[in-house]
Amino acid sequence: MPTEPTTPSEPSTPSQPGDDASPDDDTPAEPERSLTVSGYVMKGTLKNALVAAFPVVAKGAANDADFQNPAALTLTNADGSYELVIKNPVAGGYLIEATSNESTRMTCDATAGCGLNASGQGTSFGDVMSLSEGFVLDSYLPLPTADKAVLNISALTHLAVALSHKSSKGLTSASWSQAKADLAKSLGIQESLIDKRPLDLVALPNSDAAGVGIEYMRASVVNAAFAGLAQRQGMSIAKVMGDAVRSYTETGGLPPSDFNTQSLVTMNVLFNEASAISTDLEAMTRNKSVQSLLSQISQQSSEFAKRAALGDSTPVKISIQPTSASAYVSESVTLNVSATGTDPIRYQWRKNGVNLPNATHSSLALKGLTLNNSGNYDVVVSNDVSSVTSNRASIKVSTKPVRKVKIAWSIPTTRENGDGLARTELKGFRIYHRAPDENYEKVIQVSSPSQTSIELSNLPAGYNTFAVTAVDVNGLESESSKTLSKTFK
Repeated sequence: MPTEPTTPSEPSTPSQPGDDASPDDDTPAEPERSLTVSGYVMKGTLKNALVAAFPVVAKGAANDADFQNPAALTLTNADGSYELVIKNPVAGGYLIEATSNESTRMTCDATAGCGLNASGQGTSFGDVMSLSEGFVLDSYLPLPTADKAVLNISALTHLAVALSHKSSKGLTSASWSQAKADLAKSLGIQESLIDKRPLDLVALPNSDAAGVGIEYMRASVVNAAFAGLAQRQGMSIAKVMGDAVRSYTETGGLPPSDFNTQSLVTMNVLFNEASAISTDLEAMTRNKSVQSLLSQISQQSSEFAKRAALGDSTPVKISIQPTSASAYVSESVTLNVSATGTDPIRYQWRKNGVNLPNATHSSLALKGLTLNNSGNYDVVVSNDVSSVTSNRASIKVSTKPVRKVKIAWSIPTTRENGDGLARTELKGFRIYHRAPDENYEKVIQVSSPSQTSIELSNLPAGYNTFAVTAVDVNGLESESSKTLSKTFK
């Protein structure tokens, strides 16, 4: 936890109705609630950035942050982490904002450099740089029910806040959710990655990136690409981010290309920069798996940049959803999805929200099922334009029930006409079994004349009937016994 800044001072809690009650008031005081908010500020790693929590309140017809009354202040640590403690949190939630000051330092995460620092000098990949005046990143925190919350702040959350402000009601839980979905669609990344902590791309060349999927890495590269654009255009990150925010606030997205627009940031230039960053990082690292992911990201981003310039990209859309199924242990189940959109279309199947390794096709075959295969499955389908998650399909795996029955009988000593029947005259028995929904009986031969019982197993579910007859050495058969029945689940 970084030391609280001495200026500005910790704000007092806004007064509530009844605060002027006299000391003799017998009304019991409301218990104080504390909300701890923690996370990371990443546009490159930000050290000593000022993080403030501003309560979101109604301002006319829309909700917005009360910038005059911050509820909590802190500074980020060397790794960009922060922690805020908010007393008596308000129902509207909080705008959590990170701004630069004289002591703030950012580690440049764009391979071409990160534009101009506070002194107007150019920067390089991995440089620790000061930030120019006006640098700001923010995110929104709807009021959680728990006393702890995680909130990461990045270029992506900053743009999502801009989209939330576009809503007629301003910053609300609903507008925030919709903004993240719209931003993810416009940038072709997964919605769940908008407010996830971006990867530290400076450390990536020396990391094995274990467990990092291509979509997570691609979102991190897009986050870094805004800084790369500042370098290529010879200006500050604050200027580039401000231009991107205006585009999302005014039109709901970035222009496809620089044709007939004055915007500094377009889809075409942003994804060209993402492609360049991926190619540079691929050359810096020796890890084969990381190289493979970066190569794919570079190709995808380059293709998306071309299509954005041409304006012929079609978002992905699921036409056939995966369906739920039930099966027994050792059996097999296959889930299928069908989607349309501009190629290449990518698939990533998940179980209970966790990516399944090598499950990257339009179908998912689950063979030799075990009880552990039970769960909720969905698939994230994406292309270079958008990403969409399918409906959940529930797979229920159960142990196959043991359906068996034991049938016992007595060895007859007389024939039906009353004559005696010696054991040597008896050949054996026949068991007649009728299964559910069948109009014929299955005959089970018992060849031993001394056998008095049999156990039948693997019987079908439903209503089953059984009857026994005796057979002599001449093939004569007795009348059947009383019919027995058994219903299996």
